[in-house]
Parts: sequence; C-alpha cells; structure tokens
Amino acid sequence: MKEVLYKNRYWLIAVAAALVFFGIWELVARLIGIDAILPTFTSTVAALVGLLGTGTFWGAAGATLLRAVIGFVIAFALGLVVGITAGKYKALAAAMKPLNAFMRTVPVAAVTLLFAIWVGSNVLPSLIGVLLVFPVIYEQARSATENIPRECEEVMAECGASFPYRFRRVYLPMILPQALSSVSSTFGMNLKAVITAETLAYSLHSIGIQIYYAKQDFVFEAPKLMAWVVAAVIIAVLLEAGLKAIVGLITSALSRTVTA
Repeated sequence: MKEVLYKNRYWLIAVAAALVFFGIWELVARLIGIDAILPTFTSTVAALVGLLGTGTFWGAAGATLLRAVIGFVIAFALGLVVGITAGKYKALAAAMKPLNAFMRTVPVAAVTLLFAIWVGSNVLPSLIGVLLVFPVIYEQARSATENIPRECEEVMAECGASFPYRFRRVYLPMILPQALSSVSSTFGMNLKAVITAETLAYSLHSIGIQIYYAKQDFVFEAPKLMAWVVAAVIIAVLLEAGLKAIVGLITSALSRTVTA
C-alpha cells in the first residue's frame, strides 16, 4: 500500500490541492452569501450536472470544439510550412517579422470586434485561433530549421536535393516533433481565445454565447455562468491530456522513422 501511495504521490498531491481549493471556494462563497458575487461550489456543480443533461450543452460544446480544431489545424499547418521556409530563406523571415509581431501582440478583444464585421460571427472564432497559434508554431519551426546542422545541409547540397525534397524528407521529420511538443498547451490557449471571440461576437451555438446569455441574467444565473466556465476548463484540461498522449505516440513513431 505504501509503495502504491509513493508511486502516485504527485497525483495525490494534485487531488488534495484541488480539494482544498474547492473547499476554500465553498467556504468563501457561503461567508459572502450572495450568488451574484460568488456562487458556491456545490451550486455550480449542480448547475453543471443540469447542463450535461441538455442538448444545448452538447451542441454548444461541439460547435466550439469544431471551431477551435479548424483554426488550430490551419494555424499549425501554415505555421509549420511558412516557418520551415522562412528558416531557409532569410528574405521571407524578414518579411514575416512585422506580421508575426502584429499577431503576437494584437489585443484579442479589439481584433474580434473589428473582424466580426468582415467575416461574420461564426467564422471569426476560428480566425482568432489562427492569429493566436500561428506565431507560436511559426517561431518554433523557423528556429528549429535554422538550427539544423550545417553538415546535413552540405550533404543534401552535394546530392543536389531540391528544397521540396528537403522539406518533405528531411526538414519535416526533424522539425515536426518539436512543433508537436507545444500542441497540448497551444490548443488550450486556442480554445480560450475561441470562447472569448464567441462571447464578444455572439456566435450562435457556442459555449461563448451561452456564457453571454448567463451573464445577461447574472443575478439569478450566476451558478449557471460559473458552470459554463468550469465546463470550458474541464474540456480544455481533458483535451490537453488527450493531446499529450497522442503527441507522444506520434513523436515516437517519427523518431523510429528518422532512425530507420
């Protein structure tokens, strides 16, 4: 028994910390006694359980996840291709600097309100996800490409390998594992940005619009508002854990391919 506890001590510490946090939340909320300021943990859980039994919840969660996945896939693919290319062609890297700086620093709220006029509220969240994720993947791919050993480049040059061949057979297998290492964390950031954009742009059938509706009647629906927030956090945590496992499997497969 002691050995089992010792092996799982970090998980137990994490669970204990979570229980302490929830206990403090419940205690403080009861001391305040006003749901509009802070709903109790138990009322939030009850509201969340109620949401799980509705089609509205699953429809909103599914639509939000679809927008997040679409934006992330586009951003990851573009970031990888443009980053690798910029790592080999300095002119492209220089041209990308101002655009990348803009995407890294632009306020999500401001650009959401502006882009909503141009692309519509249902497409906008995916676009916001692209703006958030692309700079991260691009910088990782570019720096990794620049750090490829010179000996490797010289061998490919002597063999007369074209850039498309190098990209497909050398750069991509070498750089993809490093880019994949940030997938779980960047997807969580992407999901939060998508939900924020949905809330600001009033995207239909989304977690964001449900948060907006609950906020409109905050005095009476504070537990429901908090339940939507907790649901978004749980979805993000579960996805990050799942993505970490998938990325580990893909990275192992790529390592075996490169070694072979």
